[in-house]
Amino acid sequence: MKGESAPAASVPTIRIENTATAPPGWDDLVEADGSCDYPHTAYWNECAARALPGAMPCWLTARQGDRLVAGLVAVSRAAGGGPLARRRLDSSVEGTSCGPLVARDLPAPDQAACVRALLATYRGLLPGPLGAVTFALGPERERRFGSLATAMGGWTRHESPTAVIDLVGDAETVALTRLSGTKRNERNRGLKRGAVVTASRDQGDLAEYYPLYAAAAANWGIVPTPLSFLQALLADPLERVFFTCVRCEGRVIGGHLNLHLGDRVFAWNGVSDPAAARSHFPGTLCMWGDIVEACRRGARQLDIGASGGITSLEGFKRYFGAGTEERGYYVCEGAALRAVRATRVLLGRPVFGRPDRGVPGHRWHDGRTGPPREEETP
Repeated sequence: MKGESAPAASVPTIRIENTATAPPGWDDLVEADGSCDYPHTAYWNECAARALPGAMPCWLTARQGDRLVAGLVAVSRAAGGGPLARRRLDSSVEGTSCGPLVARDLPAPDQAACVRALLATYRGLLPGPLGAVTFALGPERERRFGSLATAMGGWTRHESPTAVIDLVGDAETVALTRLSGTKRNERNRGLKRGAVVTASRDQGDLAEYYPLYAAAAANWGIVPTPLSFLQALLADPLERVFFTCVRCEGRVIGGHLNLHLGDRVFAWNGVSDPAAARSHFPGTLCMWGDIVEACRRGARQLDIGASGGITSLEGFKRYFGAGTEERGYYVCEGAALRAVRATRVLLGRPVFGRPDRGVPGHRWHDGRTGPPREEETP
């Protein structure tokens, strides 16, 4: 992949380059685009390449003359094993949103041309018949570029809506206008019973939280994100990452690692202790801590992510006044991988990338089984 360069035939004024390191001026491009997706930053992708096993970054850039006007960054990783060992490229590492960047001062036709050239080049990097290339567009980027990607062909789009809380005013204003009475009561009860919520950049807090997260990942049947990756992000020298930590009697009972860029905070990696669910409400307190710090930072939105069709989780988010915004996940797969996937569906086996979420009907956040209770559904 290193050092490749190819002209975009349909757009003579655009030159596409492919490098293994971030080009000079990449974060200036992120700013020129106006992105609110932290995974566009050079720091995120460099941390991912160092911490994720076998990961290699791929930076596609579009230039007009000497100016960097657009780009797309992805991370290549190994997947599967044995005869199904393969590689995949993701511009959406660990469930985040990324995709193309384009300087907003370009004329609209030039922006569209850059996106088409980048996505065509990216699709051409498909790593063999068992490989895949993917990207995910957050709500703002979906509105800008989603129709372009769909019209190109060659990409399969999957709905992946995300829940977003509008942050109007200070945190208490958000509590009064967005949170349900149930969630305000849970917040107050948890705090009165001794829970402490902080916005932390302490690596020790994250290390204490990690076993709780690893246990939740085992319950869900997924590979946990490495602690080294989370710690590297929390050490962001620009302090764009913070950890909402909930403790009770000195013990961590919940946490969220939050990513902040522009007007948006994304509550990315987070779990709470089911043993404390009905006494101290750590899930509610994590969300409250996210809101408080996001408001303090001047963010306008708190993105609390997709729910994966889990009804109780969707209901939990609605209690915080979260609305749903469109998010698209785009996939291009090799022919052999598509055939294997179709066969597994016919045989009733788990589909790659769609793990069974642990014990059916078992909700990690409160340890209960079965459908949500009536009061859990707004």
